[in-house]
Amino acid sequence: MSEKSQSYDPRYLVEDVMTLLTERGLRPNREGGSAVERHTAASMLLRNLGITPAAAPEDWLDLDGQLGYNRLVHGD
Repeated sequence: MSEKSQSYDPRYLVEDVMTLLTERGLRPNREGGSAVERHTAASMLLRNLGITPAAAPEDWLDLDGQLGYNRLVHGD
């Protein structure tokens, strides 16, 4: 019998780690690196722990009927 697939959003892992470090008396600084590198590192850690890095589907869907796209591209 196979185990149920596990997934977690790498962005949440970065936030969780920053919160943990702050609680432990450290001062994590977002300005010290790139968001892409943080996301990549979090994804790699999750994969190495047997968890699939994945964002919530609604984060990737266009739920506003392209209003954001139209505003960005066409200015309307």
